[in-house]
Amino acid sequence: NSSGGWGGGWVRPGFEKPVGWWLLASSGCVFGMVTIGGYTRLSKSGLSMTDWKFEGRPLPSTEDEWNVEFDKYKVTPEYTQINYGMTLDEFKYIYFVEWFHRMAGRFTGVVFGTGLAYFLLRGALRPPLLIRLAGLFAFGAMQGGIGWWMVKSGLTEPTTQLKTPRVSPYRLATHLTMAFALYAGCLWTSLTLLRPLPETVHPTQAMVQAARRLRGFSAPLAALLGITLVSGAFVAGNDAGRAYNTWPKMLDDWVPPEVFETLRGGLIRNVFESTPVVQFDHRLLAYATLASTAGLFLTARSLPVSPA
Repeated sequence: NSSGGWGGGWVRPGFEKPVGWWLLASSGCVFGMVTIGGYTRLSKSGLSMTDWKFEGRPLPSTEDEWNVEFDKYKVTPEYTQINYGMTLDEFKYIYFVEWFHRMAGRFTGVVFGTGLAYFLLRGALRPPLLIRLAGLFAFGAMQGGIGWWMVKSGLTEPTTQLKTPRVSPYRLATHLTMAFALYAGCLWTSLTLLRPLPETVHPTQAMVQAARRLRGFSAPLAALLGITLVSGAFVAGNDAGRAYNTWPKMLDDWVPPEVFETLRGGLIRNVFESTPVVQFDHRLLAYATLASTAGLFLTARSLPVSPA
């Protein structure tokens, strides 16, 4: 296929750009949904809706409907232990934030599903791409249920080391990992369709080989970056981010004593639940990601690759 990029065999000739741009828009929707989810977490709004429906529902429109939702929230551990005495207007705000996050997820599903149906009816998608897109669609459909599975863990008494009501850090990490997988899958596929063939960017065989070599080096870095991001979910899930607000040391220690206790005692749960260990791990991973990125940059400068 002379008009297509690396994914020229995935679509019918002439559909590379339309399908690529649709997937790029879908990845943008996923990125926006993750951003809204981050604000939902920071504003402590995630536990305000105490039930879930796959199809969603409109916001309460009357005072009586708002009071019904508020009464449901009042029996949760978060209200009784943290937000006791919250006013109805304050509740309306956090409820709206969580509702908007959920609806953003459904909007993303509509954008992806509508585009998938359209291109399928046009006969634009070849089997390899169709299988990949069906997998992404299934992942997206599961994401709503995983989000509710995560929220549900925060509606009961906490079981992790720090007993403040919150969602399970394991479920939060699962929810975030799924979101990153969806984002990466949509973005990678879109760029595969939109990018030109390597031979058109790198005019010599040496440049093509250098580009492929660089791509091989970048794969471990991408994996390290993903692990670093997921470790951030455990920092957030344990509210560990503000516990040590000094840098480069963690208070007075380069390495907190709890890290040595974890190593000596084989306390695997501490890696995911102990506030100092979780934050220390996240810092180390961030340093490793930064150093690896710098190493990849220097490697790229030494290879005969095209600036494009």
